[in-house]
Amino acid sequence: MYNSFDIAKAFVSFAKSENKGVDTMKLLKLTYIAHGYYLGFFGKPLFESQVEAWKYGPVIPELYHVIKRFGTGNVDKELLDLYAEHPISEKDLKFLKAVWNFYKNHTGLALSSKTHEKDTPWDKTYTSSRSRKVIENALIETYYKHLINVKGEHVGQN
Repeated sequence: MYNSFDIAKAFVSFAKSENKGVDTMKLLKLTYIAHGYYLGFFGKPLFESQVEAWKYGPVIPELYHVIKRFGTGNVDKELLDLYAEHPISEKDLKFLKAVWNFYKNHTGLALSSKTHEKDTPWDKTYTSSRSRKVIENALIETYYKHLINVKGEHVGQN
């Protein structure tokens, strides 16, 4: 299984190959959304890191705390190299590339809005208290299976 840095690094690499950048918010949301679709399609997590419900949406804390230094600027792939641990299989790279192609023209703010919609895993988990709660993979999986099966969103399908 991958860590969140492995996945984030793939997205930054895709962006770089297209002479684009990825800011902190967009990278966090892309990584989360890819995890959701992976759970929805394959019934297993894309990465081992926990996702938490924070005030501004679902966050992967370990990834956030490393990349937050970039603020609204583009995240540097070389920094992610320090934390990435696993090479991504060709099958999973194909999956991630499909997610990238579907969402690459969305801003971080637009992706954040998608993760805040009513009945999303974040919406069902977040409370206004200061405590941050883990968004369970089972909840994420159910939501993304619904997107795939009911709404016909076939992002990332191999």
